[in-house]
Amino acid sequence: MLLAGKHAVVTGAGSGIGQGICVRLVELGATVTGIGRTDSALQKTAELAAHAQGKFRWFTADVRDCARVRSVIAESSAELGMDLLVNNAGGQFYAAAEEISDNGFRSVVDLNLNAVFTVISEAKQFLAQRGGSIVNISLSGIERGSVGLAHSLAARAGVLAMTKTLALEWAHLGIRANCVAPGVVISDSLPEAVAASLRDRVVPESVPAGRATPVADVAELVAFIATPAGRMITGQLLQIDGAAHLGRGLHMIDEWPPREGRE
Repeated sequence: MLLAGKHAVVTGAGSGIGQGICVRLVELGATVTGIGRTDSALQKTAELAAHAQGKFRWFTADVRDCARVRSVIAESSAELGMDLLVNNAGGQFYAAAEEISDNGFRSVVDLNLNAVFTVISEAKQFLAQRGGSIVNISLSGIERGSVGLAHSLAARAGVLAMTKTLALEWAHLGIRANCVAPGVVISDSLPEAVAASLRDRVVPESVPAGRATPVADVAELVAFIATPAGRMITGQLLQIDGAAHLGRGLHMIDEWPPREGRE
């Protein structure tokens, strides 16, 4: 199996993309440690991994809790080492820039940028032992901007710059670092009303390929990067979005600017 004998750590492992990545990695033979906020969500991932006859264990943690992150990374990797780190935990809310409070901005940046750095910093010692790989899950189109996501895209752009810098600084250690940036993903964890809006309006209007990005496709790309076939891929932003980053944009573009602000 392609990833037999490898150990991967995945944050945000309890649902959506993180869950899909965990399941695909165990299918390919890796031992996977999932990190998430709730036991119930991680238990579901464990059940899916068991169905795939894979090795999965989990820890509950908020990735913004530095002390807890240190403890989990040390406990999960002291014996197994670490071959792959997937930073998937993240989140945001949609709001016009002037409607985002200072606390709201800081909260989103803390989760999507600062916490990523914390996890990577703690994982570095284990990744360096084996020449491991870092994959940071981002959003497509960050270089272009997207209405309603000033806070999140600021954080994601920071992660991209950090990823490229780490690819340079840690190349001599054999550590690779990349960003994988999905476009519209309609996962089982989305409320049906949101999924319907994405499926019926956003995808047809914004994705040139005409379809959403399946979770399985994102997981497959992450797995590929982790295999020997990906050993020369580092410092890259890999956008998996059906060319959405070349199109009109994904969020609220038809409603912007507000009509009262249009001439």
